Amino acid sequence: MKAIFLLIFLFSLQSINVFAQSDSTVQVQINHIAIAVTDLEESEQFYRDVIGLEQIPEPFGVGRHAWFDIGGGAELHVIMAADERKTRDIHNHLCFSVSDMDAFIEQITSHGVEFSDWDQNPGEITIRTDGVQQIYFTDPDGYWIEINDDM
Repeated sequence: MKAIFLLIFLFSLQSINVFAQSDSTVQVQINHIAIAVTDLEESEQFYRDVIGLEQIPEPFGVGRHAWFDIGGGAELHVIMAADERKTRDIHNHLCFSVSDMDAFIEQITSHGVEFSDWDQNPGEITIRTDGVQQIYFTDPDGYWIEINDDM
């Protein structure tokens, strides 16, 4: 009888714990990232043709937006809304992972994009302590982009 009571008691604690977690936890996930650019056509071409993102329909149809699928249900919204191009800090960057770093480097360099490592040494690749390779470059408006092979 004590064993049955103990099992019921433990089960009720587990149920309370599960209920409390589901009742007090709000799920959060990324939906989109938006960046303001000076030349929509140039940025659209860069993200689609140079980086290789899949362009997706945007609902506005006013010629000021380009949307891209960036995986996991998230999107990149490129919006013609910037007045000028700026130099930006590398600490603020977008990061995409690729399955083949060598092929990706060949792809971007064929479009004239120069890359560097984290310390901005041209043509160099950062190798993290876990072996992941990283390169960095900027888009036409100076937004830093990291590409790594952490897939």
